Amino acid sequence: MKLALSLALILLFALETHAAELKKFRLGYSTVGPAGTGLWMAKEIGAFEKYGIDADLIFISSGPVVVQALLGGDLQGGFAATNAVIAAVLGGAPLVSIMSLVNRPYYRLWVQPEITRIEELRGKTLGVSRFGSVNDNMTRILLRKKNLDGAVNVRQFGGTTEIAAAFLHKQIAGAVISALRVNAPMRMLVDLSELDFLYSNVVIAVSRDFHKRAPDTLDAFARGYLEGVAAAQEQKERAHKVIQKYTRLKDQKLIDELYSDSVKFLDRVPRLEQDAIAPIVEFMGKKPIAVETIADNSIVDRLARDGFIDKLYKKR
Repeated sequence: MKLALSLALILLFALETHAAELKKFRLGYSTVGPAGTGLWMAKEIGAFEKYGIDADLIFISSGPVVVQALLGGDLQGGFAATNAVIAAVLGGAPLVSIMSLVNRPYYRLWVQPEITRIEELRGKTLGVSRFGSVNDNMTRILLRKKNLDGAVNVRQFGGTTEIAAAFLHKQIAGAVISALRVNAPMRMLVDLSELDFLYSNVVIAVSRDFHKRAPDTLDAFARGYLEGVAAAQEQKERAHKVIQKYTRLKDQKLIDELYSDSVKFLDRVPRLEQDAIAPIVEFMGKKPIAVETIADNSIVDRLARDGFIDKLYKKR
């Protein structure tokens, strides 16, 4: 009896010591789309704890609000739209990106079923969540590439749910969005990932002060995240359950689609590239900036160079 009690106390002490050694990292995230899968998997499989991080993931529905919370000191890290982070940095905010999670557009142009050619959008309306959002930028890039700049109306609705409702009631001809979740006939007219351009969708950003003070914490967080991305590819069934938990989707088809996009678009080496920020800055009406203005790729580069990332994808 005494031996059992002693062992229980030792185990309890060890667990408490381990918990005390974990470094707290509060991160706000603003997506329930494919870009979030690696983050959620890392949390659910214990990858953050493996590298000494107690990650507290907090859902915040807006990228700009994530940035505001980060600047206010309520968060140590922000998972936010790249354009929101760039706008904040160009406005003087002391933020820096340590990873760019998706560097290709995983958006599609969904239209009413009677529309068969993109030229038929002339004079019609496309919906976006908010002006200046990622899907607004994607919409305008697509229209420019198809010589429809200024020929199609663009209207903001506030969010993806509102866009879906507008589509259902035929208030809009379509929308550029990753997945249009509405029970109505539709046509996928253009897959933007096939248009051959880079675009950073979402980054992990931190304050420059935290970046300077806690490099080990950020290194550990990055390791945990990268392991989550690898696990999502290797553990399909587990990933499906994790996606369902964090998105609250019940439709298996939508879960399958989100998972497929996650596997296809999440970067194994999530560094922020110059070409991936160029269209964002251009649509802000700003002069070109060097990627170093908003990013430090040193953590990702080191983990790639040391072979850490490659090892995650070798069969264990």
